[in-house]
Amino acid sequence: MRYVLAVWWLMLAAGCPDRPIAEQVPVQHGVFSKRIPVTTDLDILFVIDDSASTRDKQALFAQNYQNFVDRLESFPTRPNMHIGVVTSSIDLGDGASGGPACHPASATDGRLQNASRDPSLTCAPTNDRFLSDIALPDGTRQVNYSGTLADALSCISHVGESGCGFEAPLEAMKRALDGSRRENDGFLRQGAFLAIVMLTDEDDCSGDPRLYAGAGAGPEDFRCTQAAYRCDHAISASAPGAYTDCQIRRDTLLTDPDAYAAFLSNLDGPPGVAVALIAGDPAQAIETGALSIQTHNQALALEPSCRATILGNAAVARPAIRLDEFRRRFGDHGLFSTVCQSDYSQAVDDIGTLLFNAINPCLEGTLDARDLDAAKPGLQVECSVSEVTDAYSGAPVEHVIRRCAMLDDEHADPGDGSTCWWVKRNPSCATPTQLELEVERAVSPAAGTVMEVSCAGRAETPGV
Repeated sequence: MRYVLAVWWLMLAAGCPDRPIAEQVPVQHGVFSKRIPVTTDLDILFVIDDSASTRDKQALFAQNYQNFVDRLESFPTRPNMHIGVVTSSIDLGDGASGGPACHPASATDGRLQNASRDPSLTCAPTNDRFLSDIALPDGTRQVNYSGTLADALSCISHVGESGCGFEAPLEAMKRALDGSRRENDGFLRQGAFLAIVMLTDEDDCSGDPRLYAGAGAGPEDFRCTQAAYRCDHAISASAPGAYTDCQIRRDTLLTDPDAYAAFLSNLDGPPGVAVALIAGDPAQAIETGALSIQTHNQALALEPSCRATILGNAAVARPAIRLDEFRRRFGDHGLFSTVCQSDYSQAVDDIGTLLFNAINPCLEGTLDARDLDAAKPGLQVECSVSEVTDAYSGAPVEHVIRRCAMLDDEHADPGDGSTCWWVKRNPSCATPTQLELEVERAVSPAAGTVMEVSCAGRAETPGV
C-alpha cells in the first residue's frame, strides 16, 4: 500500500538561527537534509492587530476567509487542522502607560480567542479556544464549530479595535504557544506543521516592561521607534526628521526578532514552520513627524510607509521592519504581503500556496535529479531515508529504510513487504526538479512518525 508523504524544506537563508526541526541545511558536497512527517496535520495561528486603526483591515481580511478555505479544499487531501486566533495586545506589566488596553491580563495576552470582540457582529462562539477540523476514518469530518469553517474563522478573528497601541504580535505569538496559557492547551499537536499568519499595520513593539513604563519613557508609541531602528543618524525624540540606511537595533529593551524565530525553531512538536506577514511595507528610509490616524493624533510619530483605500476609507501602515526581519528568517517559508491594498484576495491565495508548498509531497530545493543507474527501472536519485518512530519523545527510534526495487517508473516492487522509498517525477510539483517522494508500507505508520531524508544537491560549479 502506498502512503505519499507531505514533504517540505525550510530555510536556505544564511544567518538563520539553529533549527533542530524540519530543516533543509546545505552541508559538505551539497547534501540536503530534512525531516518529513507522515501526516498532513496543520496548526494555523492568526495573530491580528486589535488597535484602533485596523478595524477596516480586519473586515477586509475576513471577507477573504472563504477564499482561504477554498484554497485549503484545493489540496489533494484537506489537512487536519487546528486554527487559532490571538491579538497583538499583551499585558505590559505594572507601571506601563497606555491605559487598560495594555493590561489585558484576563482577556487576550496570548490567549486564543473563541468569540468576536466586534459588538456589531453577531456570531456563535466556540466552546474550545481554537477551531478543530479533523478527518475521521469513515471520510467525515469531526469539527467543534457550527456552520462553515469560513464563518467560524471570521467570527473569532474580529478582535475589535480597543487593543493596546504598543502592538506586540511576536510576544503575543510566543505566549500563545509557549505553554504559559493553559487555556490554549491542545492547540499545538505533535507532528503538525505550524503556520503563523500576522495581520498588522504597525511594527512589533515586544520588549522589556521598562520600555513602556510611564510617560517619561518617550512620546506614546514613538519610544518603540527609537528603540527599534538604527539609522544614518540618531532618531530625535523631539523634532521631525528624515532617516536613511535604517536597520533594526539589537541593543535596546526591545526583544531581538531572532529570539522569536529561535523560539519557533525549538518548539517541541511542529516538524516545520511557515510565516506569512501582511503588514506595512518595510523600508530603509523612514520619516518622523505629526500623524493623524482616524481618531488618533500624535505630535511626533513614525510616518506611514504605504497608503490605501480600504472599504472606502483612507488607511495607512507604518514600516514593519522588525517583523520583516523575523519573517525573513524562514526563507522560502516566509511570505510578505502589503497591508496597504484594497483587495486581500491575492494575499490570501499566496498564503494558501505557501501552506500547500509546505505540506505537499513535492521535493523542493536544488536536488541532484540525475539517474544513478539508467539500466534499472525508475529514477535512482542519491538519497538516504530513515524512519523515526516516537520522534517527539525523549527516546526516538530510528530505522534505515531501503530504496524500493522498481517494476517500472510508476510501480515499486513490494519485495518482502518491508517499508521502502522511491521518487518519481510529477509535473504538478512547482519545484525545480518536479520530484516527489513516496513510501511503500504494508501498514499505516504510527502516530508521530517522521522520515529523516538526506539527498545530494545539484553541483553549482559551471560545467559539472
